[in-house]
Amino acid sequence: MKALTMTTAMAAFVVAMALPAVGQDGAIQFRLAAATGNPSNCIRYDSTLSRVHALTVMGNKATLKSAGGVNETLKQTAPMVYKSTMQLAGAMLAIVADASKSPRTLKVTETNLGCHWAATAP
Repeated sequence: MKALTMTTAMAAFVVAMALPAVGQDGAIQFRLAAATGNPSNCIRYDSTLSRVHALTVMGNKATLKSAGGVNETLKQTAPMVYKSTMQLAGAMLAIVADASKSPRTLKVTETNLGCHWAATAP
């Protein structure tokens, strides 16, 4: 019986180590930064995208929220990888959050103008 308890404890430890570390509210915190060399037309999106974004994972979906007005549901496309597209001031933005590796990443791109923003979380 003791071996079963040790096996259960080891399994719980392995699962806990595989899960991403999150903030007190259960969300992964990201602060997006504009890519060096973004075209000048991308600046109009910086005020919304450069704020702290909170990614909350819920099974096969995740929500991305920020004080800048982002409130988007992302769908899982691979284990702990979530994607979505959203409109912002007439632009279509592609969002990719990857919590499957360390460091975890959040990337936002607007391909028509060539705009890119990225962030990492420990």
